[in-house]
Amino acid sequence: MSPDPVAEDVRHGPVQRAAARVYEKGGWPVTALEDGTGFTMEVEGTDGSWSALAITDDDADRFVFYSLSPVDPAPERWPAMAELLHRINHGLVAATFEFDHDTGEARLRTGIELITLPRQVIEDDDLLDAILNDLSAANVEVFDRYLTGLVAVSLGADPAEVVAAIEADPEDD
Repeated sequence: MSPDPVAEDVRHGPVQRAAARVYEKGGWPVTALEDGTGFTMEVEGTDGSWSALAITDDDADRFVFYSLSPVDPAPERWPAMAELLHRINHGLVAATFEFDHDTGEARLRTGIELITLPRQVIEDDDLLDAILNDLSAANVEVFDRYLTGLVAVSLGADPAEVVAAIEADPEDD
């Protein structure tokens, strides 16, 4: 069996190795960052595609997964976009939308600080893999659910109406 190119690029500790295993096992189309601090990927959802970034910080025992909005709203739509993300965040448990008020960038973050957990958790490959897989999959699922809302609000829709419509759709649950 030939060595996996993603695994060969792993130059860091357990968080980086766990992410590499998760994405390899799951068939995620990732590219390892040259500095060994994570992975980039393109995600295909039900209504569109977007870029994602997984950051593996073994120095701080931290993992963060970002879905980056493909929507670039005009500056006059930034207040509406910020309102949309605030309304969405109100009901989220494991994810948080972020909005950069200086650039208009919107993204969804899931992550975990592992540094306070017992070392056995970080050293347990199966447990760490499950945690990183769940955080990555949850991020993609939440972002996919709200992607049409990001597009709609950037094009002029009312944020309150968009969230109400998305959250009322039983097929999104």
